[in-house]
Amino acid sequence: MRRPNTLYRVTTAAVVFSLILGIVFIARTGLPSADVIARQEASRPIIKVSDFNPGDVEIISLNNRRVIVWRRNETDRTLAASQNAPEGWRHQNSRVLGQAQTVFADDTNVTLEGEWFFALAEFSNPYQHLILRSGDFEGFFEGLYAGHFDLAGRIRIGGGSTNLTVIKAEYVDDGQGIQLYLDGKP
Repeated sequence: MRRPNTLYRVTTAAVVFSLILGIVFIARTGLPSADVIARQEASRPIIKVSDFNPGDVEIISLNNRRVIVWRRNETDRTLAASQNAPEGWRHQNSRVLGQAQTVFADDTNVTLEGEWFFALAEFSNPYQHLILRSGDFEGFFEGLYAGHFDLAGRIRIGGGSTNLTVIKAEYVDDGQGIQLYLDGKP
């Protein structure tokens, strides 16, 4: 009588093990593959806060895109606050990279806590280039059409047709890094 009991137990254990293994296999097939994860991480690069001192502004290349990274100092913040008057802007809204809706071009909507400004330094014409920290509003100057931008990337004077396209960002790693959303999806 013991022999059939043992066969039943071994068979039951094998079936249960197979079911658990099948469930684990099915669950793992629903996870993204390594190439999908790598693509997603590439579209959401992280910038180290310690790499930029207050007042630093530069154009860096991320995923073959030219991106303005500006860490404002107190003087920049004060000047930006004085420029935050909608009646002086040519355009009331700014595009956000990867999003269909525009945002009101208020300084709080286009910066990260008023300290960090991220925007695309790309134009449809390949001969257009921005000069950083210049122009009549101490923001950016675009030489081809003599476009003057203020500290929040809003076109104020000249031939530029729109405000700069801003990039959404948020602090990560307990404030040690900033994650940029180049795909527009936070």
